[in-house]
Amino acid sequence: MNAGPAAPKRSLSGRVWQYRTADDQAVEAVVRTTGVSDGLARFLVGRGIGPDQADEWLHAGAARELPDGSAILDLDQAVALLADAVVLKRRIGILGDYDVDGAASTAQLVRFLRAAGAEPVVHIPDRVTEGYGPSTSAIDRFHAAGVCLVVTVDCGVTAFEPLGHAAGLGLPVIVVDHHVAEAELPAAAAIVNPNRADDRSGLGTLTSSALTWLLVRALHRELGRRGLRYTAPDPESLLDLAALGTVCDLAPLNGANRVLARRGLRALAQGGNPGLRAMAAEAGLEEAPQAWHLGFVYGPRINAAGRVGDPRLGLRVLETDDVAEAGRVARELELLNRRRQSLEAQVHADALARAEAAGGNSQAVVVVAGEGWHVGVIGIVASRLVDRFRRPAVVCAREGGGIRGSARSLDGIDIGGPVIRARQAGLLEAGGGHPMAAGFSGRADRFEALASFLTAEVNAARPSRAAPSTLMLDGVLAVSGASVALGTELERAGPFGVGNPLPCYAFHRVFPVHARVVGANHVSCLLADDTRGRIKAIAFRSADSPIGGALMRGRPVDIAGQIQVSTWRGRQRAEVHIQDVAACRS
Repeated sequence: MNAGPAAPKRSLSGRVWQYRTADDQAVEAVVRTTGVSDGLARFLVGRGIGPDQADEWLHAGAARELPDGSAILDLDQAVALLADAVVLKRRIGILGDYDVDGAASTAQLVRFLRAAGAEPVVHIPDRVTEGYGPSTSAIDRFHAAGVCLVVTVDCGVTAFEPLGHAAGLGLPVIVVDHHVAEAELPAAAAIVNPNRADDRSGLGTLTSSALTWLLVRALHRELGRRGLRYTAPDPESLLDLAALGTVCDLAPLNGANRVLARRGLRALAQGGNPGLRAMAAEAGLEEAPQAWHLGFVYGPRINAAGRVGDPRLGLRVLETDDVAEAGRVARELELLNRRRQSLEAQVHADALARAEAAGGNSQAVVVVAGEGWHVGVIGIVASRLVDRFRRPAVVCAREGGGIRGSARSLDGIDIGGPVIRARQAGLLEAGGGHPMAAGFSGRADRFEALASFLTAEVNAARPSRAAPSTLMLDGVLAVSGASVALGTELERAGPFGVGNPLPCYAFHRVFPVHARVVGANHVSCLLADDTRGRIKAIAFRSADSPIGGALMRGRPVDIAGQIQVSTWRGRQRAEVHIQDVAACRS
């Protein structure tokens, strides 16, 4: 393995390949102090983790490394309100979001409160009929059911009218949310959100599921101080759910998030949650869980419930202790996920065609809209357009005189702020989000004005001369070097995701052998080079792209790819997940 020579000018996807550099003396020091291989040491140093940090990075995960939730404004107030309700046996209502972060947050609260003797009343809004977040009708249902305290999780920080309605009814509301807050906050008894302007905790990258875990941990301690006796789950056992929401909501996996995800994966490996076990069985997972399993195996199945089915199923599979029911719901989610994939393919094909016709490669923001697009898949389609065009994307479904939209972005370009400002400017009826993602609704006749507004907002925030998109590489490997041993050792530096991306290496002058289209537009092949090494490789959703075309031709190319280790019928094997292709350097 080496750091690699000068990068190609441009790859087939239009990106410039750049190599991380690693000082040889620092690499040698890391090897001496940690005992890791030269390959892992070079990777760590290239990522800016030097000899004085390497050991701590490799062994992160101690309980003391997670933050004290009391630093977050209103968390202690929320704990006191919940503890009062539990001790006095008052009815608690929970309103969660229908995505993975919302379901994982809600499931934590449900599992804990139920064990503490407080059976909560739960409501998950329907994406199509109710839309995102609290509504006045949901507040009325809680009030009619005798609920004395409502907790909104992964939503609520911009729900001014519904929370004002609750205040008018004398119904206190706790908001646990991580989405961008406005200067003015809604009427609530407590707003636990490190992204409110007056919060100084420095924990703004935590997701709602992470915030909920901190809340549950503090509540567990408070109930213990009050002498309540109950058989509650150890908060540690709920870290699998906190990690699930953290990874699926694309939180950066560094700092507290990395520690939480690491410990959550350990909890997941112990198999304490029947629903997560059942989903793994349905997906045929055999290997130890990694962060990418959360994002690409568990997440899509849970999201499928909220996107194209009953949103309560995503919560149900995570909160049930009934093994038989967990299996039944997991099978239903598997079927819903297949339906979601079919709908997604249809909407994506139409959206991509419209984006290309509108010159998506030359726009600051790709904005498309279509009649009849299923609102449950527009967020996924927006993510795929971001991958295709390497710029923020907004996908809107027209519904008569209205639109429902989802926006996705990439590192360094905030899309949540522009959506909020569009709502404040009267171009949307509702909307909010965070830097990487946002959702909204509005009138169809304002779509063109909205597209112009978002384009201007993103343009104003970008440098006058935008740098070309880059792909950072951790070095160069021969095909024979992409082994199970290397892939397994690199996992020690994980978990990998946003903020700590999977190691990516260049493979120079390789031959794609036996390339063919498999599954949903993927290209599978063997990579071979002059070292006589061969390894299975796959380029996801690439069959209709220049990358897929180059692989299918079978001529020598340079490949950028990630090493993944999987288990098949009890045997481990390494394969390369192709991220990019470039013309051979020589």
